[in-house]
Amino acid sequence: MTRNVLLIVLLVSVAHALVHVFELALPSVEQLIAAEYRPDNVEAGKLLSGAMANAWRLPFGMGALLAGWLVDRLGSRSMLAVYLLGCGAMCAAAAVVQPLDWLFAAMFAMGVFASIYHPAGLALISHEVEPDALPRALGLHGIFGSLGIGGAPFLAGILLSFTSPPNWRVVYAVLAVPGIALGVVCAVLAIRRSHNAGLADG
Repeated sequence: MTRNVLLIVLLVSVAHALVHVFELALPSVEQLIAAEYRPDNVEAGKLLSGAMANAWRLPFGMGALLAGWLVDRLGSRSMLAVYLLGCGAMCAAAAVVQPLDWLFAAMFAMGVFASIYHPAGLALISHEVEPDALPRALGLHGIFGSLGIGGAPFLAGILLSFTSPPNWRVVYAVLAVPGIALGVVCAVLAIRRSHNAGLADG
């Protein structure tokens, strides 16, 4: 792997870790959300948690088919930027919105944006990495994904420990930062790629 290709693999791998952090942030704080919105009814809180989990995960799974179609037409770099900026923005929204309906909307939209990651990320690695280095690249990609899965509840626990009483909104406020920052990086790379392609065509 060349240095540039390795950097792309690392960038995509970090985006892979983040998608699982976004995914597992909700299970890490759902009891606090239920306690805030259904403080006097445990059963209603459980129903709220389940409904919100479905609102996030259903579009995450079902949206991948549409995301793959968009990646084919708009490019993996551009769609990675959309995923990251969208999830970052929805994390920021979840951190500040108060009406429960709006929180559901933010979680649903976050699942939609997150569904873009796997088609876009895997496509970019497959296109950029030479065949003999592809197994190593995918292995590194998988390690980062596992770090995201294992690190999400750990990160949430650390962030919650800094607030008294524990404030779940802080978790989403912090997660908005890497999502937006990495999204800007991917957007710049997509613009540069498009510009270079235009110069080559000219």
